[in-house]
Amino acid sequence: MANCPFCKNEVTLETVEKEKKGLGILMQEIMYSCPHCKAVIGISRGKWTG
Repeated sequence: MANCPFCKNEVTLETVEKEKKGLGILMQEIMYSCPHCKAVIGISRGKWTG
């Protein structure tokens, strides 16, 4: 699917490692990292507005 910008190994949605913080009711943060070199690929932050 894509290559890690650090180690250049292939990373897919099934293999990327995710670490979640928060319950997801009011706020949730997710950190995505490469399963090969453990480098942080991205961070997402969501906020419930309902």
